[in-house]
Amino acid sequence: MKFDIPLNTDETDGSHVEIFKSWRSFSDVFEGAKRMRVVTYCDSPEFILDLFEDLENLERLEVVVGDVDDYRERLIDKPDLADRLEQLRRDDKLVIYLCENKEVHSKLYLIEYPDEDLTDEEAGDDDQMTLGGEATAESDPTDQVSAAPAKVVIGSPNLSRNAWSNQTNVGVVYDTTIESDLYARFEDLYQDHRDSYNKGGPFLEDLSEQLEQSDDDREEVIKLYTEGRVGTQDELGEVHGRLADHIDAEVEAVDLALDGGTPSEDECTQVADDVEGTDESPEDGDPGLADAPQDRITLSLRGYDESTVSTLSQMTDFDATVSNDTLTTTPDAFQRYAQQVFDVPTMHLNEDNDQLKFHYDGTVYRVTQPPKSPEKVDEALAEIENYFATVDDYGNSNNATAVKAHMYEALLWFFWAPFANRQAAFYRQHGINLDKALPYLYIFGESNGGKGTFCRFALSLISGNRVEAPVDADEIGKRKVRNLRSAHTSFPVVVDDITKQKVNSLDTLRNYWSGWIGESSYPMFAFISNDKRPGEWFRNRAKILRFDVNFMTSHQGEAEVNRLIDTENPIFQWFGHKYLNRDLILGEDSDALREVREAMLDLYEFADRSVPDYFPTEPAEQAYDTGRERWHNLIDREDVEISKDGDTLQVTFPESMNFELHEYKRDPPMTVRIEKRGLDLIIKTPDEFFDWLGETTTDDPREGFLSRARNLLSR
Repeated sequence: MKFDIPLNTDETDGSHVEIFKSWRSFSDVFEGAKRMRVVTYCDSPEFILDLFEDLENLERLEVVVGDVDDYRERLIDKPDLADRLEQLRRDDKLVIYLCENKEVHSKLYLIEYPDEDLTDEEAGDDDQMTLGGEATAESDPTDQVSAAPAKVVIGSPNLSRNAWSNQTNVGVVYDTTIESDLYARFEDLYQDHRDSYNKGGPFLEDLSEQLEQSDDDREEVIKLYTEGRVGTQDELGEVHGRLADHIDAEVEAVDLALDGGTPSEDECTQVADDVEGTDESPEDGDPGLADAPQDRITLSLRGYDESTVSTLSQMTDFDATVSNDTLTTTPDAFQRYAQQVFDVPTMHLNEDNDQLKFHYDGTVYRVTQPPKSPEKVDEALAEIENYFATVDDYGNSNNATAVKAHMYEALLWFFWAPFANRQAAFYRQHGINLDKALPYLYIFGESNGGKGTFCRFALSLISGNRVEAPVDADEIGKRKVRNLRSAHTSFPVVVDDITKQKVNSLDTLRNYWSGWIGESSYPMFAFISNDKRPGEWFRNRAKILRFDVNFMTSHQGEAEVNRLIDTENPIFQWFGHKYLNRDLILGEDSDALREVREAMLDLYEFADRSVPDYFPTEPAEQAYDTGRERWHNLIDREDVEISKDGDTLQVTFPESMNFELHEYKRDPPMTVRIEKRGLDLIIKTPDEFFDWLGETTTDDPREGFLSRARNLLSR
């Protein structure tokens, strides 16, 4: 594109060539500037911010950065810098545009000054020479200009202090006004640079959108944003998705469990026919799936980032090759690689046929299937209830019904987790905050509370007895959480024996779903801990269940639990079919497992089996709230005082309970806002507090406390 900009200027516009021997001589051009628009190749966010703040009269700075390297990377671990830049961008004072698809080495400066005298001396006359050997027009210092003065600089200097110690730059400087035809032509040139190479809008606009949509503190959102790449193209996840789709299409799928997992005689005959005439033969007791020839899958890696290819190269440890921008692998190699890199197998929902697929041991398993026999479903439900019955048979608990309800709630979460991406897509259509609507799971309790054993049981159910071991807490960190979004799996990540401090540090989970657009499957997280409830931000995103039981050491009990874990139980496959045949709805509450409960009740109805009294028809953490029971017991204490503090309640504890205040503060749900002040808990939302405690009868001694509290507020 050509722009008609004259080299020889008329009487109203002066021009000269200037040699800039130092950054200081170049930056003198900016002194007194009111507005600047710049195209430059390289700089840094810190420098642009410093320049803006150093120029006292500057009201607006707009910069087009020609270096196509990821500018976002320069904000990693610099939340304060991102905070300041975002606020200035929001205020339309400092706006940065990136050249997203091409390196641009142009250097162009449009500088506007206040409407006042501009002399030759202010413009600078060091090392000037005329264009074409002719002297440029000089201005009389006493003459007033009719429009605000402006300068245009076009040449070699970058907007950067770097390398000026051993560099000299040259530029053509035009002295003009903001209303001149010359300046308008340079404005067109600048606009062409901005519009041609930037399509995504101003830099940090995505951060502004996250801040507007998030309920979290500004500091926390920005901290997460500067920890790594958020909302950018996930190349690794894309390749994993392509591989999974190829495997689904090219590898014949088998059912995860066939009435207990035993293949039919016809299937065994078919497998034998498939391997006949080859050097492979089935091992004893195996229908031949493990030894059947593996389908090979080839994908082009052309155009992918080197880091993506480097990660995929780890598949070469498992009979795969990466060469000439091409990946050739087998289902088994991909699955073993995924297990090594992510510690979880591949599972994803194929929405074309409403089928959950599970990739394991080189095989594609169909997970969801309709129940055909009420008797079989009845047997499967009985086996689940037998597991919960171990609480009665081998456990010590003050409330066995509550423990079993919490266990069943946890199992419902495990059954829901592989389908969470389906619910995420539904919520996203309605503009619902996914990070608040899709709960993580946090199970806590004392040692010997059966937490780890339960997770083995749940994992075994959803994997057809192929996965039992959870992930060790030492293997989980912020980077691991981020990377798991690229695994393209909906199989839940279960982390055992984790401390609440470690959970609190995983603040990448705050905006885990940020940038998700439905093209890749994200796994949900379950955490198992001996510690009580973690920090507030996590509690606001998690289903927190307590296994308030202690199991006796018993060889008989251990053998019974192991039998239940090892028994193949197809209940999850039948549940999946029932669940996928239910439409998702927006309820009046925030129960993410609403349809999960209904699907399980469908199975009870299909089997004509009575629903146990501990089945959680509502969230178990609400129906059996251990924190509420603690507060009920607290209310009965004579050394706990209550008083009115404005529109709030003040609960005063004895000094002997100083270390327990934090636990009582965390017991109520997030809707009950509580602040700790010394030995006092200030309840800022008394109505929600009373609703949580529940209605009491006149025969209940706690009525005195509640009535006294209500009366205090009504005065």
